[in-house]
Amino acid sequence: MGQLSFWSADARPRGLGDLEGLLCGPGQAELFGRGSAARLVIVLGPPPQPEDDAGEDADARDDAEDDAEDDAEDDAEVPDAPAEPAFEDPVPDLDVDLEDLAFLDLDPDELAARFGVRAGPGPRPTGVSLPRGCGDPGFERQQSRIARTPVCDRPPQAEDPVARWRARAVCCALEARGVPAEVGHAGDGRPEVRTAFRTDLADLARGWTTDRGTKVLPPGFELDGPRLRLWVLAAGGRDGRAYSLGLDPVARCLDELLLTASRRAGLGATLAGDGRSPALRIVGARRQGRLGELVGRPPRDLVEGIWPV
Repeated sequence: MGQLSFWSADARPRGLGDLEGLLCGPGQAELFGRGSAARLVIVLGPPPQPEDDAGEDADARDDAEDDAEDDAEDDAEVPDAPAEPAFEDPVPDLDVDLEDLAFLDLDPDELAARFGVRAGPGPRPTGVSLPRGCGDPGFERQQSRIARTPVCDRPPQAEDPVARWRARAVCCALEARGVPAEVGHAGDGRPEVRTAFRTDLADLARGWTTDRGTKVLPPGFELDGPRLRLWVLAAGGRDGRAYSLGLDPVARCLDELLLTASRRAGLGATLAGDGRSPALRIVGARRQGRLGELVGRPPRDLVEGIWPV
């Protein structure tokens, strides 16, 4: 137990190397330019659930019903046009029936002007329709449906108090190591902690990033108390009778390597979760107590369900 206390976060000085615990979970290290500076970006909280397929089917049915109503209104009989006043000048009485010219898809008045035939009263020839615009019920319904279509595909998420607490705790941990950070929101609405590009983060980022920009575990990486503490702050939590440390869902190549590192630290973890929320799962009071000893005392404003003991 004395050896474990030596590796505890409470017994070791703070340093930039502790920030590797954030990269074990959801954190990302981004290099700038030729690698002379880097920043850390940590998106906190579980990823949003995908949209319900049933909801999409319901929207599709609503659109189909609207289209059917539009077609029915388009096919409805158009009221007779009012009779036009008689022409003052006589026109030649040609043997032309406007019904026979419907294939030209022209307005009856234009047909009369071109062929010298008076349109006169009566039903509009078949095949000659009003232009879609003002006064067309189908057009107006379509424009109304477009106007009420929301701009965002996904409604804004309700703020998660646990994710909000994590963002504040991670910011405090960064500032305690001389790295100021700010809290914003990722594209999916989750809290995001972001540092500025700094030269003192370049070595850390180069160790965790390949030439192609993907995340990699540095050679000889070991988990100790300070790294585990920051990992717990960013992605740790109780899961029933077990305790879970969240992994990066976009860097699944690290899962087995971090599993091995956790076992070398005496945690006896196993892989758990799914593709969207992978995690290391620690079962048993003795192993969780060992994790609690490594991460040290909990913060004063701790949210329930985050600390291992």
